[in-house]
Amino acid sequence: MHRITKLFTIFLLLVTLSSCSSLSWLKFWGDDEDEIELPAILDEITKKVIINSLWEVKVGKEKPVGRILPSISGDKVFYINPEGELFAFEKSTGRKLWERETNDQASGGIESAFRKIIYATLDGEVVILNQENGQEIWRAQTTSEILSSPVTNGSVVVAQGADGSVAAFDLDTGEQNWIHQVSVPNLSLRGTSTPILRQGFIFTGFANGTVAMIYPESGSVRLELPITINEAASELERIVDIDGKVVVANNLFVAASYQGHITAIDLQQGKPIWQEKISTTKDLVEARSRVVAIDDKDIVKAFGLSSGVILWQQEGLKLRGLTSPVNIRGNIAVGDFEGYIHILNAGDGSFLGRSQISKNPILEIVSEGDKLAVTDEKGRLFFLSLK
Repeated sequence: MHRITKLFTIFLLLVTLSSCSSLSWLKFWGDDEDEIELPAILDEITKKVIINSLWEVKVGKEKPVGRILPSISGDKVFYINPEGELFAFEKSTGRKLWERETNDQASGGIESAFRKIIYATLDGEVVILNQENGQEIWRAQTTSEILSSPVTNGSVVVAQGADGSVAAFDLDTGEQNWIHQVSVPNLSLRGTSTPILRQGFIFTGFANGTVAMIYPESGSVRLELPITINEAASELERIVDIDGKVVVANNLFVAASYQGHITAIDLQQGKPIWQEKISTTKDLVEARSRVVAIDDKDIVKAFGLSSGVILWQQEGLKLRGLTSPVNIRGNIAVGDFEGYIHILNAGDGSFLGRSQISKNPILEIVSEGDKLAVTDEKGRLFFLSLK
């Protein structure tokens, strides 16, 4: 007993003597494991761009299951929350113009164009409303839940389902024109790419790591090929979903996948011209002949659009839970988990501006001119301007 007491006293003494230093010497089992990485601490910056808050409003309580973004159209800002409450605000003041209860579980949207408001639901419905008063015009059923925004070119509405389907509906009548289906792996991330309409085509990516270029009127496929192939041993390591928006610029089609690559495809030749390793689920954005991507550790990287060369990377926001990037006046805006909005120089990746607009994580950002519409995790909508 006396021996045990003596040993315990020595142990306490050693712990006391080392209280101001690392106790790693007490770890006597196995090898040291990898250190846990922590989010980057924000350094002071010289603000060359000022972010002004014009107004903010409460628009919901729940975090969306899919991707719901505010939409700026003319002199209005529209938003629908996951509970199905649809709002229209005056862009200049934030005054609520009208509100409508849809009774839908909204999961994708909003697209506001051609005097219409378009969103999608967890039940797989595409819903079209009048932009002036929120009255429903039509709704149509797809084959699965929709987790990204439907889009339109004024003739058809295109929606991508979680089951690998892309469906097109007549904008005026809601009649389904066609459906394109790809096979989805048994194991994939919960999310889908948002289709984009450029140069008379639909461009999008899928959970199997392929991209497609589709004629919007007929559904015929102009191009479909894999941008990444992962031959890892386990199903988890083989997940190569393309969940972010692609980029189409200068006759190039650029897409990026989770645990895979960022790849640029020449649209005239129909084949890849450059490819680099990356893992991302966020949108790509083009600015100043650069494709900007955010990898799964929140390192912001800019690739030369025509060459694929990494022109810069910004690690000052590492592991800060970044949103997808957006282009604003030729630069890059992102939000983080502490409610900050960051403006980066698209030319060299340096910080131009920063402002904490919320104490909660930022979810989505959209831009128009020098304005940003931003949502946070607690259901607030912010409208900002840059000077």
